[in-house]
Amino acid sequence: MKIDSKLFSLADIVEQCPHWYFNIPIYQRLYVWGEDQVLILLNDLINAYERGEELFFLGGTLLVEQDAVKGRHFDIIDGQQRFTTLWMLCYAWRGALRPFLLVSEDGAEEPRLRFAIRPEVNRFLERLTFGEALQNLPDENKTRQMRVALDLMHSVFEKRPLPNGVQDLNDHIIGLTTFVFEQVKFVVTTVPRETDLNKLFEVINNRGVQLQHHEILKARMLDAVEEVERNRYAMLWEACADMDSFVERNLAGLMGKAAASAVAECYEINQLAQPDAVHKMLAAAMGGELNHQILSLHDILTETQLASEQATIKDEDFEPTSVRSIFGFPLFLQHSLRIWLLERSKPDLPRLLDKELLSIFDTCFFGDEPNQAESARTFIDLMWKLRVLFDQHIVKWIDQGEEKVHLIRQIRVSTSSGKRYMNRDREPDSLRGFSLLQSMLYHSQEITTQYWLTPLLFFIYRNPNAKSEDYFNYLRHLDNHLLGSEADNLLVERTLSFMQHPWQRRKLIHQTALAKASGTKFAHYWFYKLEFVLWFQNERPSDLWKNFRFTAKTSVEHISPQKPTEVDENRVDKALDHFGNLALVSRSLNSEYGNKPYNEKRQQFINNNKKRIDSLKMELIYKNDRWDDEKAFAHQKQMIDFLDSYCGEQTVQG
Repeated sequence: MKIDSKLFSLADIVEQCPHWYFNIPIYQRLYVWGEDQVLILLNDLINAYERGEELFFLGGTLLVEQDAVKGRHFDIIDGQQRFTTLWMLCYAWRGALRPFLLVSEDGAEEPRLRFAIRPEVNRFLERLTFGEALQNLPDENKTRQMRVALDLMHSVFEKRPLPNGVQDLNDHIIGLTTFVFEQVKFVVTTVPRETDLNKLFEVINNRGVQLQHHEILKARMLDAVEEVERNRYAMLWEACADMDSFVERNLAGLMGKAAASAVAECYEINQLAQPDAVHKMLAAAMGGELNHQILSLHDILTETQLASEQATIKDEDFEPTSVRSIFGFPLFLQHSLRIWLLERSKPDLPRLLDKELLSIFDTCFFGDEPNQAESARTFIDLMWKLRVLFDQHIVKWIDQGEEKVHLIRQIRVSTSSGKRYMNRDREPDSLRGFSLLQSMLYHSQEITTQYWLTPLLFFIYRNPNAKSEDYFNYLRHLDNHLLGSEADNLLVERTLSFMQHPWQRRKLIHQTALAKASGTKFAHYWFYKLEFVLWFQNERPSDLWKNFRFTAKTSVEHISPQKPTEVDENRVDKALDHFGNLALVSRSLNSEYGNKPYNEKRQQFINNNKKRIDSLKMELIYKNDRWDDEKAFAHQKQMIDFLDSYCGEQTVQG
């Protein structure tokens, strides 16, 4: 069997003669990548370009060549989600990437990528290929995830500041697309058509999973620790590593069913976040006092799932839900490392970047450190303490019926058969503001960094006995003066400054920023922040306002459209691109509204927001039965006044 593997860029594929065509066979899934997967790839590409890397390796793609009348045709057997994302990126970013979209042959043009026996998807790809705007395409189930990915590709720069020295976003994108076209490379492996696909799939499905960077880092950390204490530190690490569960459940699951009560008792005496107390509890478990055989180091290092006993821990009087962290373990490690370095007066990380986790720790942690055993112990202990605080005070994605929302689950200890157990209650009203502000920051900031979290977590860590109200008050201050002030240096540098001087004040810029006619170039942050301020000020005390939640939004909508129809009597002229005539919506909603007259949009908004309000700003706008320049500017002034009042009130409290 002839198997051929070579390193290709998109430019290399475009230059192939005869031309290459790609097909997603019917037995493959439709496009299913979620927002996190797409955003991580986009930010990895942008970061690599901005760092001036000569090569960005994107993994591998497995192809089976098929017979063809013209050109070479390949079925994509493995790597189709990543490959399809790259193809869509060529549509979204264009520039140097456009040649990869289509193949021109014999005077005809057609998409380079197709899906077998899926006409709706192929029509979608064809209309993209030939330049039709995304908002004009029908919203169909089979292409919905593609639309979400394309929205993110269009809006990713709206959450990222331009690098130092770069003035023009268009020039920046031109350079970026050239980099992706020529210097992003992946291994293309082709096998002949007569390959036994059953055997091939068996190999693919049973292949060993590559160790993740944080697992390699775990092995290095534990190798530095004395053997007598290695098991304890291994268990702390493993309990922290599963971010999509609560850390106390992870620890009890690793220790065994009999340990759940011991973990709850440790929490009840306010010792769960104290590493010394947890080490003592683990030592007792290893000594047999909890009647459980501890896992060997080999088991802990190689096991990727928690012990089955974890499933026996029940939430009484609490509906079962699934939870998911707002980011993964590699990013949590980096936030923890920043705090560890600050406490030792060591230089901060230059940036947060999951792909460079090992090199970051090589440079900033291991380096020339003479006592690596002590460093490993103190880091893992700190990480444990931060993870306990993280789960107590930072939002998680929580399933609520058909939607996922950001909530903080508080711990409740209950008794069953004479033993104590830790459960997680519904979010109380007293935490609603704190969780909603965190949700605002999550949605408005770069998903792969979330720099605001480090100073907040550090503040909680340094003030462990403060009340949730104090943490909320500090986060309001941090938001105002970190993100609502003029950016005079990198965000990583500004967040370090707030870790060192948490209550510092900077000149706020919302008045000047929102007075400009910036149109669709308004930073999305201001729309998100205003929604929180309106909720906080309780402008319209109703259950709909009280239960408001943030959702992902990627498109700036003109209330009075840029190209109004002749029958639209509610037009604006001077206020067209001002903040008063704008709102932030999902791109699909933006295309749904389009150039419809104000009255139609208003009625549509009212009809769609009877059970849940999508935008508080729009709800205030659509209270008006008419819309013109005077009302748009009056609304803008009212919104700025709300921000003035909110920031002034918070300054007094701070």
